[in-house]
Amino acid sequence: MVKVILSTSVVFLVIVVIRWLFRGKVGNVFLYTIWLLFAAGLMAPGVLLAFQGITGWEKSGVKSPVSIMNLVEMPSGTDDKASGNVQKKKEDTEEEGEKQKEENVGKNTEKDSKRVQEGGKSEVFLGLGRLQLKPVLLFFWAIGAVGILLRQILMEKAFRRLLAENREETDYQGHKVYRTKGIKTPLLFRSRGVSADIYLPETIMGYDIFVRHAVLHESIHKKHGDIWWGYLRNLLVAIYWFYPLVWIAAVLSKRDCEYACDSSVMKGMDKRERISYGNSLLSLIQTEKGGDLFCTATAMKIKKSEMEVRIQMIKRGKKRSIFVTIFSLLLLCIVGIAAFTEAMEPEMGKEGAEPKKLASPVRRKKEETFSVKTAEYELSDLWGADLPKIYFEDRDRMIFGGYFGLFVYSKQNEKIEQSVNLKEIGCDATQGDRYCKIDVSEDGKTVYLHVVHEKEMYQYMVDTQKLKKVAYHLPKNLYNREKWGKTNKSGIRCNGGTIGDLVYWCEGKGTINYYPLFYKPYGACDFFKPDDFRDLCEVSFYNNGTEYIITEAEKLDWIEKHFSKPVQEIKGAPACPFYYIMYFKRKDGACGKVFPATDSDSVYQSGESYYEYKKDGKEGYNEVFWGLFGIHNLEELR
Repeated sequence: MVKVILSTSVVFLVIVVIRWLFRGKVGNVFLYTIWLLFAAGLMAPGVLLAFQGITGWEKSGVKSPVSIMNLVEMPSGTDDKASGNVQKKKEDTEEEGEKQKEENVGKNTEKDSKRVQEGGKSEVFLGLGRLQLKPVLLFFWAIGAVGILLRQILMEKAFRRLLAENREETDYQGHKVYRTKGIKTPLLFRSRGVSADIYLPETIMGYDIFVRHAVLHESIHKKHGDIWWGYLRNLLVAIYWFYPLVWIAAVLSKRDCEYACDSSVMKGMDKRERISYGNSLLSLIQTEKGGDLFCTATAMKIKKSEMEVRIQMIKRGKKRSIFVTIFSLLLLCIVGIAAFTEAMEPEMGKEGAEPKKLASPVRRKKEETFSVKTAEYELSDLWGADLPKIYFEDRDRMIFGGYFGLFVYSKQNEKIEQSVNLKEIGCDATQGDRYCKIDVSEDGKTVYLHVVHEKEMYQYMVDTQKLKKVAYHLPKNLYNREKWGKTNKSGIRCNGGTIGDLVYWCEGKGTINYYPLFYKPYGACDFFKPDDFRDLCEVSFYNNGTEYIITEAEKLDWIEKHFSKPVQEIKGAPACPFYYIMYFKRKDGACGKVFPATDSDSVYQSGESYYEYKKDGKEGYNEVFWGLFGIHNLEELR
């Protein structure tokens, strides 16, 4: 909205200057036509949104070095602190490729909790204020727009009823006109449907010269389609009722509409005919104080101040300057390019150097990229005040994050392949005044991290694993998770309160599958089938901040015996809950995983297969299995 108002304000000022300086030197039809540039600037956002909604095609705006948005988005400079941050990030490149630390000296959980507590009520109220302000403003805008539209509709309906009740159809030299009582000036008005008809006051029907000039004048209005430009003018006034220049533009364009009509009528007339037409106007035009902005009828109503302009125009006749017309067109083209193009990308200066003074508002400092540290956390750390969110997801990977880092997770390899230490760049707050809003491009290749109220943001490039700091400006084509959710159900949940409990869930064939995000005791491994359960040396899984491990030979033998020889392979998916992946390691180094059921049913899931096992001919011994880990109440697993 800021861009629309800024760009159309510039266009409005240029049009007003052209009208004032070049009236009489360029055609009135030309002066009336250039208002389309102002209207186009107001309509462009709605047209683009409608087009994108229908076609699904999105494209970023054209960037220009002369765009007026360069003035708005031009960075004011980089302070010493910012330069220090860039230098620090440059030094961090030496640590690129470092593996994720498994032990962290300071607990992120304690610091995160302290930050949330210190924020207190002020952060809550500020957050609520930001959330509530937008709908309140939208409500007041809707009230104003609907009110103005209703007034326009009711006024037109009442005027149409008045004409219909007092008119009589007649013919004048092949033109269908209506002889009408109760009106003082000729007019063109939409009777019904898309037809526009000429209405003449009954008082002039005995004067042939007045009738001829009135019919000629209104026929030109009909040829120009001025009725429909009137509807467009009213619609824009209703939508932008809060924008004063729209009201002024509506008044001025309506005046130019009449001037353009007069010029077209007098085209080809000699001086004597122009004077005759001018005398007819003086007799037919009705002067008024206020004017009727919302009336779409092309009635001959003007203010007294406008009468002199029209009389001078009739006396002067056709005096045009091709040079002035061409100059005006070039000026409007330049203004249009400056008003309706996007700002150029900002550029950052050299490392540690003060930003150079810009010779013009269209130059930028050169951008620099730098590496970042990997996220640091412990499995036993709490996941914080807000559950981690998924910011992007497709068939191959997922991008998610919390206060403890930003992560790129490979679905194919079932592991985190990239991470960003958000604390290092000040983007670790999930609420409050320093809240960092995270968005991802539609293709998942760029992550945008913006701390609210700041004029700059970070861009993380997934392919290169590099980071850069730029002026805050989000592209139009961002990832929309709602579209993904229509066909794919997935998310992040936590069976406990720690980072190690975080799991990615997604719909499988008839059931929900859960995949631990951080707990990978033996690395990536495939599902074990019954024949794979032999020579086990260790079994482990993670629950609510605790890692459960079995290494005792007796317990391992029990698992081998029952899991390697299931009673049957279940057809279809059972209704059992499968919350935890359990990992198995053999003496030969091979490892695998299964989903044991967390209820009383003796079932485990291996990929898309389900197997039921028994003990000594008795069913329902899943409690015995979980008892091997010291868990005797299965409710602890839910």
